[in-house]
Amino acid sequence: MNDVFEKYRQSLRDTLDIYFINPILFLLIKLKLTPNLITLIGFGICVIAAYYISIGSFVLGGLLVFMSGVMDIFDGALARKMDLITDKGAFLDSTFDRLSESIILVGLIYFFSKENELNAVILSSASLVFSLLISYLRARLEGLGYNSKSGFFTRPERVLVVSLGLIFFSPTFTVTVLAFASLLGLTHRFLVFWRILKLSLIHI
Repeated sequence: MNDVFEKYRQSLRDTLDIYFINPILFLLIKLKLTPNLITLIGFGICVIAAYYISIGSFVLGGLLVFMSGVMDIFDGALARKMDLITDKGAFLDSTFDRLSESIILVGLIYFFSKENELNAVILSSASLVFSLLISYLRARLEGLGYNSKSGFFTRPERVLVVSLGLIFFSPTFTVTVLAFASLLGLTHRFLVFWRILKLSLIHI
């Protein structure tokens, strides 16, 4: 199953590179934008999106979340294109990715709290915890000396669910799908990584 997910993602990346990413990268280079600046711009867009979401402007908020997700594609792609990949850049990108995702969900929690929608508050809070843990598991595994990108419903999928959910559906439906899908993604990644660690002990 993991190979299927990775093949699908790689095929999608290759298609996007040819028809979408490379032409825009050419424009960004001409404008002399740096990968770190794009990361910060993407985060700024997320802050604005969280504000609009918190006041109930979900379509605009969803569009801004989608725009921020698109920006997130280009910081790494631009760094690779300009040969500017650094540990500092990767650290900055990962940090603001987590902040961006969190602030959107905090905006939803704030809105649902105002509306006294307790179930939606719980689902939004659970989504926040599960989303952060999905990313944490990979970081922790790498900290133990292993490397794996296995798993599904990672950040790109979560951004897509939030943006499209807010644009075309209701915020309650969005956080319901997000919470349960994030839980499944977290459970799957935990089991895959647990198996990796278990197999490493067998081979020692």
